[in-house]
Amino acid sequence: MTRVLLASLIALTASACAYRPAPTDLVHIVDSPADVRVCTRLAEVSPAITTTPGFGPATQSMLEATLALGGTHLYLDKLSQDWLLVRGIAYRCGPGVVRERVVIRAKG
Repeated sequence: MTRVLLASLIALTASACAYRPAPTDLVHIVDSPADVRVCTRLAEVSPAITTTPGFGPATQSMLEATLALGGTHLYLDKLSQDWLLVRGIAYRCGPGVVRERVVIRAKG
């Protein structure tokens, strides 16, 4: 009985460690410019596209393009009030981010 319990416990532990997310699952989807304000903008990954069939088909290609660029975040830019049209922009956030410096000079 102890052997069966021990074997099932080991099998359960091993199966819990076997989950590996798809690479696109590691890209964060955000919809606020504040979420990417300190990140490096990489590129637009889609033109204005419709989300009529749902967000799944609309975002999958954007996620893959973001990943190919080395991005960590996909910003969905809402182009219509009802989210019917969106545009995807890839960003890289975290360590190694190149932040833009803004220099404000006084006139005088």
